[in-house]
Amino acid sequence: MPVNTAKATRRPLHFKCLGCLKGELDRIDAAYRAGTLATSGNWTPGENLDHCAITFEIGLNGSGMKLGLVVRLVGRLLKGIITSDRPGAMRPGFKLPASAVELAPRPGVTFQEGMSRIRRAIGRLDAGERMTKPSPLLGALTHEQWVRLNLNHTQMHFGFLTYPGAPQQ
Repeated sequence: MPVNTAKATRRPLHFKCLGCLKGELDRIDAAYRAGTLATSGNWTPGENLDHCAITFEIGLNGSGMKLGLVVRLVGRLLKGIITSDRPGAMRPGFKLPASAVELAPRPGVTFQEGMSRIRRAIGRLDAGERMTKPSPLLGALTHEQWVRLNLNHTQMHFGFLTYPGAPQQ
């Protein structure tokens, strides 16, 4: 039976920078290798990683996704909140519209595949690439807004991943 992710237990995380996110990826990877990684949501750890990698890739590569007018208008209204540096800027429980199938994690994606994908995307940023493509939901974003959006997005999703000694930032 699916978990109501709006009410599921999760860790409150707040990533100030990509370095903070990379540190958490290292801890998640170590917990997985130790056999102590668990999730309190509906997606496996690999699915969470894969899904979060997709939003980085959209900022880098662009997207052919077409969202409805109402969804885009709501997105534009929330743009300032979603791209702000405030804890809880993104909340769990949002249901992806059917037109956003591109955002769904790949069926059966393994932990290793999801981890590799998100590390590759972040590696592209470390190598100097910039996220300049428009968001299908929010429209035009600066690179800095894309980074903040992705930090907010990953901190929300990674809050569902638990392991002994996990930071409660």
